[in-house]
Amino acid sequence: QGPSAAIAGATPRAERGAPAGSMSSPEEWYRSLPRVTRGYMTAALGATLGVQLQLVSPLLLFLDFGAVFGGLELWRLLTNFVFFGPFGFPFVMSIFFLVRYTKELEIRRFEGRTADFLWAMLFMGMLQVAAAYVLGGIPFLSQAMLSALVYLWSREHADTVLSVFGLFNVQGFYWPWVLVALRVLMGGSPIDDLVGIFSGHVYYFVEDVQGYRLSAPSLMVDFFDGARPAGRPGGGGAPRNAFGGHNWGGGHRLNG
Repeated sequence: QGPSAAIAGATPRAERGAPAGSMSSPEEWYRSLPRVTRGYMTAALGATLGVQLQLVSPLLLFLDFGAVFGGLELWRLLTNFVFFGPFGFPFVMSIFFLVRYTKELEIRRFEGRTADFLWAMLFMGMLQVAAAYVLGGIPFLSQAMLSALVYLWSREHADTVLSVFGLFNVQGFYWPWVLVALRVLMGGSPIDDLVGIFSGHVYYFVEDVQGYRLSAPSLMVDFFDGARPAGRPGGGGAPRNAFGGHNWGGGHRLNG
């Protein structure tokens, strides 16, 4: 079973700062995407294409805790995040949302911090896996991760005005909840979205409200971003260990 895709019914039409210009070819557009966005989209397309061509069964991709713990099929902890269902309109809209909101987060909140963005997704993903274990019945967390990314975007663009089908406007701050309401109205379950919003809010609360920087491990930073200079987010003169400078997770209070 693929993730519910009621999110496809809600498409933001008009927003502040529409992208200027256009790429002259699909290849240039693809190469212009930030690394995390490009990698996530490629993985999602690859998973769906593999299932569509019957090269891989979705039964090998979903989050089966019995197989993870009993059969050490650890890849399921990752593959369940990249399968958005078979080709179709809901899949296309999921990819649209993925590219749109992941890209904007990557080039704004996480500008120059690829490792921290991946670390944030890992942090939220672990919360989602834990929620799926407790709740049960969530074979794929791709929709939950997408909702978490939309939630973070909504906090970064709280005052942005979006138009839904041209019928009404909504502030970015409320956008995740509008998507939940639309899913329910279309007969879908809001569980995936709520799990995603929960994980996104925990990350937001720790970083933005409590002021702790969840820095990626130094090995990740060095691999994805190179040496991080002093003055950049997550940088500074304090020596770092292999896990970001302050034990697991690299958390430390900002401005303090």
